[in-house]
Amino acid sequence: MNDITLRSIALLVSAVSLCHAQTVPVSDSMTLDEIGRAMEAYPPRWEFGDQRAAITASLDKHITVQIQKGWTILSKRQLKPVHEFYLKRMDIGLDKLERTRVTSGVHAFKFYSSSYVFKTAQGTVAVEFSQGPINNGGEPETRDEYGSGFYWRPDQRERLAKLVDVYLITHRHHDHSDYSLARSMTAAGKPMICPAQLKTIWKDFADKLTVPEYGKVQKLGPVEIFTMLGSQMSRNEPTGIGTERRGVPNPENPERDSETICYLFKLAGITFITCGENHVPAVEWLKQGIAQGFKPNVCMSLGQFQGDRAMSAALKTMKPLFRLPLHEYEMMHGGGGNRTGPLMQGRNRAAFDKHQVMPLLWGEDFLITDDAVAFTR
Repeated sequence: MNDITLRSIALLVSAVSLCHAQTVPVSDSMTLDEIGRAMEAYPPRWEFGDQRAAITASLDKHITVQIQKGWTILSKRQLKPVHEFYLKRMDIGLDKLERTRVTSGVHAFKFYSSSYVFKTAQGTVAVEFSQGPINNGGEPETRDEYGSGFYWRPDQRERLAKLVDVYLITHRHHDHSDYSLARSMTAAGKPMICPAQLKTIWKDFADKLTVPEYGKVQKLGPVEIFTMLGSQMSRNEPTGIGTERRGVPNPENPERDSETICYLFKLAGITFITCGENHVPAVEWLKQGIAQGFKPNVCMSLGQFQGDRAMSAALKTMKPLFRLPLHEYEMMHGGGGNRTGPLMQGRNRAAFDKHQVMPLLWGEDFLITDDAVAFTR
């Protein structure tokens, strides 16, 4: 089959897909089933900005329950259809992750909250993966302290663990790390990178967890990393200088303060930066990473509260970074967590229209190419 034939087939498939999309109505008040159909008809693409804005606004209206101590029977009933929708979306995401063949660039797959899985021609890396709002000191069936049931099925967990080659974790919190994936990967001899603090929590396979060599470039299968050890303190206070805040150690309960890894990681020649929530100044570390060839192209989480000391301020002096939003629908936060609708409104919509940000919903995917991040180079 020659190139002309292949291009003709691709154009025909595109035309059929567009025709199908035009038959799927969208609004900001759809049912979950309607949202699911709209997500498939209007996947994360630049030409679907208006439809994506309606989809995100509509989904926000369904995800309103906070999983917490003393939550009501009514809230649990409201959560059930959302969980069923979530599991369907996880199956869709896993199907795409499994069958997608990547020859260039980085194919991003979005799962729960801050959970991303990145697939390249060289391998697959999970970053900040979490399956749901549960205590991650063990398997969810035994650690679901609020009885939400909002987590993956065992077959889904096993499937993901087989697909992932390396797992990167910033810190111990339930929405940034996952016992199930860590246990399965370490049992298979796959590298799992995390702060030393997690060794005190996951004692049954602590000796198989890898703490990075901070300040050194390391190659782990398909990913290259440059890291710094920071901290997310359980308390912080304003310094009196603008929006600047500083972390305050908790000597009464030091275990509440979290070790946090700042990552610059490189996949298929594209460099990502993510730090979870971090209260330690990291601009000098960022400069060191850039000097060693880790100039970031894609921004995930910086999460600092340090005003002009924060890396976000330092990054503003560079070319715009392509942004992958995260931490949406973290179900232990008020109202079901951060909204996705605002990601397609105002300044965020302007950034989307400039091809500088791509919000992804549960089970969705997007190919990040050299062209997509060209303006960051």
